[in-house]
Amino acid sequence: AQFNLSLVDQKGLGNSSDVDQKGMLNFSDVDQLGRFNDADVDQLGRFNGSEVDQKGRRNKATIDQKGWFNTSTTYQMGRRNKAEVEQIGIGNDSDIEQYGRRNKSSVFQLGWGNDANVMQVGKDNDASIIQLGLSNTADQIQDGVDNDQMAFQLGDNNYSYQDQLGKDNYGLAVQLGHANESYQLQVGDDNAAIHFQLGAHNVAISDQNGDSNLSVIDQNGAYNFALTIQEDLGQMSFVDQTGTANFSLVHQTK
Repeated sequence: AQFNLSLVDQKGLGNSSDVDQKGMLNFSDVDQLGRFNDADVDQLGRFNGSEVDQKGRRNKATIDQKGWFNTSTTYQMGRRNKAEVEQIGIGNDSDIEQYGRRNKSSVFQLGWGNDANVMQVGKDNDASIIQLGLSNTADQIQDGVDNDQMAFQLGDNNYSYQDQLGKDNYGLAVQLGHANESYQLQVGDDNAAIHFQLGAHNVAISDQNGDSNLSVIDQNGAYNFALTIQEDLGQMSFVDQTGTANFSLVHQTK
């Protein structure tokens, strides 16, 4: 190892930090304040950077970086939050922030220039991002209790945005191809939004405000557009698009 830098600052009781650096010019910074927080950082390659900041009790962060110029930032405040990041490739970026209790985030990036961002506030929320390819971006926001989100991207230049506010909401975005866009916005309880995109330049939008709504959008082709807006209680919408340049608008309310 040459010219690697590791910084560790711990205050409190029973905090643990394990940093393993192999390669050249890798950087790791671990800050822990509280009790029994745990940080594991493993870096292999060159110019990788990791920052872990944990405040509270029994938070755990696991960072694994292999390659060049990967960056990871993890901030956790509360109790028993868990963050896992694995990066393989060049120039991937992960940013996780969690506030509360028992929130869990997982990011896996394989490729070049992928970007993952997770923000969770509350308790028992679960966020997962898997990116395979080139220059994919996924943003996830959850505020509440027992919300669940997952984004899976295979290809290049896909974008996924998921935002949930409330309780027991579920979001799934699967993107296979090039430059697809998926947007899921949920406010309320027990809503579900599911997007499947196969192809290129498809756009899927689900906007839900209420409780127990379901929106499913399936796109196979190119330049398809689907917008579903649901308000109030118990709405259900299924949109299936195959081909090129199809347009769908669904608005459901009481």
